Amino acid sequence: MIASAFAVLGLTACEKTLDVMDDEMSSDFGQVKNSLLQVRTRAGESADEATVAYPVTVYVFAGFECRAAQTIGSEGQTLNIPLTEGTYSVYAIGGASVSGYVLPDVSEASVSVPIALREGHEHGDLMTAKANVVLADGEASTVTLGMERRTMLLQSVVMKKIPMAATSVSVSVAPLWQSLTVGCDYTGSGDSYLLNLEKQSDGRTWQSTEAVYLLPPSSSPASITVRITTPSGTRSYTYSTSNELEAGYKINIEGTYTEAVGVTLSGTITGAEWKGERTIRFDFDERGLSSGSTDEGNGDEGGSDDGDLPAVGTLYQGCYVLANNDTSATLLSPNEASIGKSHTAYTYDAEGLSETINNLIASTAIDGINGWRLPTLAELNAIYSASETANALFEADGGTALTNARRYFYNDAEGDLLYRVLSPPDTSGDADFPSATYVRPVTIITKQ
Repeated sequence: MIASAFAVLGLTACEKTLDVMDDEMSSDFGQVKNSLLQVRTRAGESADEATVAYPVTVYVFAGFECRAAQTIGSEGQTLNIPLTEGTYSVYAIGGASVSGYVLPDVSEASVSVPIALREGHEHGDLMTAKANVVLADGEASTVTLGMERRTMLLQSVVMKKIPMAATSVSVSVAPLWQSLTVGCDYTGSGDSYLLNLEKQSDGRTWQSTEAVYLLPPSSSPASITVRITTPSGTRSYTYSTSNELEAGYKINIEGTYTEAVGVTLSGTITGAEWKGERTIRFDFDERGLSSGSTDEGNGDEGGSDDGDLPAVGTLYQGCYVLANNDTSATLLSPNEASIGKSHTAYTYDAEGLSETINNLIASTAIDGINGWRLPTLAELNAIYSASETANALFEADGGTALTNARRYFYNDAEGDLLYRVLSPPDTSGDADFPSATYVRPVTIITKQ
């Protein structure tokens, strides 16, 4: 949280004071302004606390009438605002400079007037605070407000494996609030923000070049839309999100496009040193349809978000579909890893061998799909039979090709760890593996 303090007189010599009194006998509707509202902002004292977003514009209202509007430009400055006795509402807007925003003066200000962006400018790290204060006759009063961050930070957007033919890639978020009011409320619903991504040197990765601050969605659900333009036209993929996009969070979105089968777009909403952390994942198919989930898994086995299971001989979220039936499908990971030690290194360490195998399975698994394990002998034979088709898809999609005559681990019917060279079906297997024996895991997903 970001703190903004309004403190008593008697400040240190290094602090600056902004006196806005006309003179000691200035009056307000015939009353002498002999009461004083003192305002000071100060950053957090510990190194890990965020600083207040300056400038901070302070509006003071008596009922519906604005009595003062003053600005604190930096930490250490203090406002002394003369007022008559009475009850006042104090509103503070942080991070809105006159160069980027239209700030009303005393004669124009009301609690419903927007702090509007100037043309050609984007939102900054906006913060607000408000409180009521009662001033007695002849009193100097101090009020302390806690500043609240009112924007979210779209920190990073990366789209991977985009077709080489793409000429532009963009991401838009809608609907968003347009602005804040002097009274610290959101106003102007239905805005949107379009972020154009830039192609990177590999030709298939597109990403944002800088972070941007956005006001949060004005209604729920909000939509994140990815548009990919090629010479044949533009396709858009949209994900609806209810509560994941909120002020005070840093947002990172990473998408991966998969031709023919679909697009996997995973996004992480991160509140590092802000509010918290969330993960959202959503899948797109080639028809422009989308589905998604915000949870981290679906039990011991994986789960398909689609109404129909993926077809054999295709890719699903980068995995090769090895087999399927009416209720489930077997997936083969696009990744593999090897043990660099021979069996003799684990002769007296079965627990260490099991841990090593499990670590390799975890390192080759695909995020968002659970239940990864070593294949059975029958599945290893099916992998060999499909290797040519699978390799063509893996290579086009950035996966690792299978290698015939390479040794791969599997579990036999009793669950014992064996290996066999990837070659035409052979019932023999060996437990005494040499070094460089590979793990290529499989899993089964079920229709949800």
